[in-house]
Amino acid sequence: MAEKLGLSYHNIRGLHKVVDSIPERAKWKRCELWYKSDPEDKHVIHYRDPKEVISALLGNPAHAKDIVYQPRKIFKNASKTTCIYNEMWTGEWWNTVQVHLTMDMTMVQVELELMSECLSRSIYLKG
Repeated sequence: MAEKLGLSYHNIRGLHKVVDSIPERAKWKRCELWYKSDPEDKHVIHYRDPKEVISALLGNPAHAKDIVYQPRKIFKNASKTTCIYNEMWTGEWWNTVQVHLTMDMTMVQVELELMSECLSRSIYLKG
């Protein structure tokens, strides 16, 4: 059956070896959120640290050919009269934002800092 399906393993031990060979990703974390007005009503949140996620994605060689670091224009025809907008990096917005950022700043850093600041000011966290 494994041969017919083209599987690279033949039993559960083989499957575990395949799974164990997958590069490590960002670890899941857990925290509880609640509002001051109702501290007994707690909500469990499972999340990954965005910096660890970005590091895992950028550090994984399997993604190297698919990661786009700068805006590009894709055209429908050779005369370059019709743009195709099918990815974030093909749009005018990303190009405009990239042009206005300084060399030591990236959009990801700005977004993470804003989200972190907003979250820590508005909600109590308990890890």
